[in-house]
Amino acid sequence: MSAASTHRQTADERRDAIIAAALHEFASGGYSGTSTETIARAVGVSQPYLFQLFGTKRELFLAVVRHGFARTRLVFEEAVRHGPAEGQDCSTLDLMGMAYMRLLSDRDLLRLQLQAYAACGDVDVREVVREEFADLHERVKELSGATDEDIHHFFAEGMLLNVGATLELEGTPETWSLGHLLAAKTGRSARGGAC
Repeated sequence: MSAASTHRQTADERRDAIIAAALHEFASGGYSGTSTETIARAVGVSQPYLFQLFGTKRELFLAVVRHGFARTRLVFEEAVRHGPAEGQDCSTLDLMGMAYMRLLSDRDLLRLQLQAYAACGDVDVREVVREEFADLHERVKELSGATDEDIHHFFAEGMLLNVGATLELEGTPETWSLGHLLAAKTGRSARGGAC
């Protein structure tokens, strides 16, 4: 192998690779259920090196959570920058909502978001998740210029989309209901008296 064909990763590149592997592992096992050994092995580094870059497992988890929120903000910003397709009449919130629906196909990012909320029993995690969620909320408001009520509806719809995507419900948010969910579970008709 020639010197030109080998590439030694920089610390930043290695850090990015660790965040990508950690995102997958934390999405699957959560904060408490994921070992740093598993993450280090997935990237091909030693645990001491992982701790050299991130300090603690908590700091690594927080870096991954920040990465997930940053990715969502970027998707919203790109949706607004690209604007609607030719002949498409939709609001900025609609554009961001459609972009978010596409983003939900990334199962790891979706599950990481849910794992971050679940880990909010840890004060440090809760502080970062609050900060990142508030920043996302503020960015949506800046990008859209929408009313507080419309922003509230946008985020409520987003949480419904998270649940629907996690449960792999078929159809669209407009067709999702507790009755349909219970009917699917029990095999009964949605109109057959499910509460």
